[in-house]
Amino acid sequence: MTNLPIHITTHHLSMSNALHRFARKKISSVCRFANDALAADVVLRRHAGAKERFSASARLALPGRDIHGRAVASNLYAAIGKLVAKLARLSRKRKTRLAKTFEHPGRSETSFELTASRYAQKMLPEPSDAPGQPHAREGGQEMRVFPFRRHGPFASSPISIGRGIRP
Repeated sequence: MTNLPIHITTHHLSMSNALHRFARKKISSVCRFANDALAADVVLRRHAGAKERFSASARLALPGRDIHGRAVASNLYAAIGKLVAKLARLSRKRKTRLAKTFEHPGRSETSFELTASRYAQKMLPEPSDAPGQPHAREGGQEMRVFPFRRHGPFASSPISIGRGIRP
């Protein structure tokens, strides 16, 4: 959306035309990452008691959860730049999260199932009753038990796991 409504509010400072244009230009560049943005509310502050401490905070209204950001700097223009960088990072993070949750148009369930079953056959072969392969049977299910070697003080003591294990 190129015509994003941006509301800029100031606290303890006066707003010049140059500052207004700068803030509007910087905040509108966030639309590259959040193209579904509905509105932006920006608050620019000069902290009382500190002459050289400014903060910029913003809320980017989006469908679903909104994105909030805050930046503090000794210069108001630097605070706006930091705020825009933070909003851009959060909106890229949101865009990546949304892309992972929804299906991609090139993928389908049948191709995923075929690929998964092909890998499952290669990685997990069916258990056999060969004498070299130990098995444990319990309750109608068959489970493979892989032998391992112990190192350390208890290496000589044999360990038996369950019943029905073939050596």
